[in-house]
Amino acid sequence: MKLYFSAASPYARKARVVAIEAGLAAKVEMVEINPWTDPAGYRDLNPVGKVPTLVSDDGTVLFESTIVCQYLATQAPASGLLPDGAARWQALRLDAIATGMLDASVNARVETLFHEGDKLSQKFVDRQVWSVNTALDLLEREASALDGKVTLGQIGVGCALAYRDFRFAADDWRKGRPKLAAWFAKFAERPSMQQTRPPA
Repeated sequence: MKLYFSAASPYARKARVVAIEAGLAAKVEMVEINPWTDPAGYRDLNPVGKVPTLVSDDGTVLFESTIVCQYLATQAPASGLLPDGAARWQALRLDAIATGMLDASVNARVETLFHEGDKLSQKFVDRQVWSVNTALDLLEREASALDGKVTLGQIGVGCALAYRDFRFAADDWRKGRPKLAAWFAKFAERPSMQQTRPPA
């Protein structure tokens, strides 16, 4: 398998963490790219030009982090990253919350990077911040759901919180959320998270 990623992408980080947690790191060739430069031929693999993109051993091309992560998890069912029954829906629900946080965070970052002054839509940015904070508050209330065996859900949440630290360090998401902060402090020490830390 071949995984195309950008070290700064939280979506690609999710896939990389899943590969490590699933015990597939040795079977996945990691190919680092900068999607913003539109590398030659990359859009032949992924028409929207984002990361991650996974090329399976049989040549199937998958993109969008949720699908890539689920595919990787199914290649190592014993890992329990994508459990059965009610636990699966809990894992996918947590991952959906995390994806929503990432989407809102990235949207806010892009808006502030590319628009200034009266071109900046503060209303749009404020809405993204609201979405992030609402998701964080929900995770604080449901922090006990993050305990136990690691699934795609915990990985998604961990990568979303790490992205807040990476790109929004001035925003103290930990304030008023002690249970979530305590969980993340432990999760961030996992080898999979340490090995995929973005550049400073």
